[in-house]
Amino acid sequence: MNTIKLFSLLTVVLISSCSNDDKKQGYTNIPSVNKQKLTEPFRFHKAIEVKPGLTLDVLSWGRGSDSTGAYLILRSDSTHLKYKSTSGELNGRIVDVWNMDMDSDGNPELFIQAQGKDSHVNMYVYEFGGDGNSQQIHFPDLNDSMKKGYKGKDSIYVKDGKLMREFPIFNDAESDNKSAEGKRIIEYHLGNNSISAKEIKDTSKKDK
Repeated sequence: MNTIKLFSLLTVVLISSCSNDDKKQGYTNIPSVNKQKLTEPFRFHKAIEVKPGLTLDVLSWGRGSDSTGAYLILRSDSTHLKYKSTSGELNGRIVDVWNMDMDSDGNPELFIQAQGKDSHVNMYVYEFGGDGNSQQIHFPDLNDSMKKGYKGKDSIYVKDGKLMREFPIFNDAESDNKSAEGKRIIEYHLGNNSISAKEIKDTSKKDK
């Protein structure tokens, strides 16, 4: 009887020890959150896999200011072992980055969305050819009609393969800009390395 009790006790201790070892092992395998943080002068990083073996890393950096700086695009073609970089000055802070092929020519376009202190959006667009070289594409400013009542606070998104821009419309005479009169939606098209804009909706009170 004592032998059975002793065997049972040893079994419980062994199981407990294995369980604790598993917990310790699982804990040590958890990556440290601090390792994921960027250190100065870098502020933003996003890796976009265009296709297997082709990745675009977008970074922003700058010391002493959070409203200006620079961006860096690193193109890594691990399949052909070709690596190139593109950089430019940045107005605002990067809030998102994504890639598209708006003109369906097989060359990806990289869109960098930045937001300035005044909440206005700034877009930086590059197209990457099959040789790895990049070409910057001008993102058009709002025309007089589109920017009427515009105070920033843009929402930019992709819908049905098209780039959309939506923002509230305010009364220019009001200084507080607290209550919007409606919203405006703009659709962007790309052709011959040129981006055009078309207003497709305006729900301001003046149009009701």
